[in-house]
Amino acid sequence: MTDRIERTLRLRAGVADAWQALTDPEMLREWLADEVELELRPGGDARFRSGEEVRDGWVEEVSAPYRLAFWWARGGAPASRVEITLTELDEGSTQLRVVETRPLELIDLVGIPLPGQGGASYGPALLAAA
Repeated sequence: MTDRIERTLRLRAGVADAWQALTDPEMLREWLADEVELELRPGGDARFRSGEEVRDGWVEEVSAPYRLAFWWARGGAPASRVEITLTELDEGSTQLRVVETRPLELIDLVGIPLPGQGGASYGPALLAAA
């Protein structure tokens, strides 16, 4: 089973400005969450708080200024993967593509440690202990 949400938008901004809006914590506070902590490096921490809701996670990939992927989860809920891709369309115009997935079978196969239920006991980590 894979849960997936995908959205594509055309922005009236260049890639550099769009990237800044996606990665600068001050700018993220304007449209994504009240408080944002985002370490822009693979394995870096990611934390988003809006009101009482908190999503914690980690950064998977940063390919500035075109791609950002991170995992996040609310409380003990399973984590989902968010992939953001920017594509320059023409001068001053950028396509923004956001895909959020919760690939449960893939997670179980590759042994990605998740916060909450299951923790690091998924996939190969579990097999290595057997």
